[in-house]
Amino acid sequence: MPAKQDINDFKKRVKSISNPRNNSYYDPDLGMHIPKKVPRSKIKKPKQANDENVIGPFLVSVIIGAFCLAVGQLIRVRYFGLIESSTTSLAIDVIATAWVLLLLTALMQRTTLGPRISQVIGIALMFVVGHNLFWRWPDQMAYIYTPDYANYVQEATQPPSVVVGATIYGF
Repeated sequence: MPAKQDINDFKKRVKSISNPRNNSYYDPDLGMHIPKKVPRSKIKKPKQANDENVIGPFLVSVIIGAFCLAVGQLIRVRYFGLIESSTTSLAIDVIATAWVLLLLTALMQRTTLGPRISQVIGIALMFVVGHNLFWRWPDQMAYIYTPDYANYVQEATQPPSVVVGATIYGF
């Protein structure tokens, strides 16, 4: 059985712990050295960058961009009632898409340059080939947008095609 400790032993332990030159102190009850301060680097481990997987975050950002353009066009068609292509409808598409994109990416914390470029690529792809969704799922697109807009898109385009400017390239 260990010797009985008195108040002087306790004060000696407190003095040893309080000594600013000590990084740690020996606790006889635990039988080990206890660090007084643990640096943040040991508490928070730095995030390891995983450079191997680049295609996954790229595709997610492209899909986010395409989704934002679809929402921007939905706002134009549903709330402004603009169905036909014009500079006004393009401006509303761009402004509404930018607003939705800024809001969504701020919530998802994808605001760095790489994801932004991928999102712009997604917006561009949706501008070029997004009308094919109306050919693939006409009833669902008519329900989401409006039947008039779905008919307009199907009259103005061909089934599997790419629209660049005013030219339609079919496959």
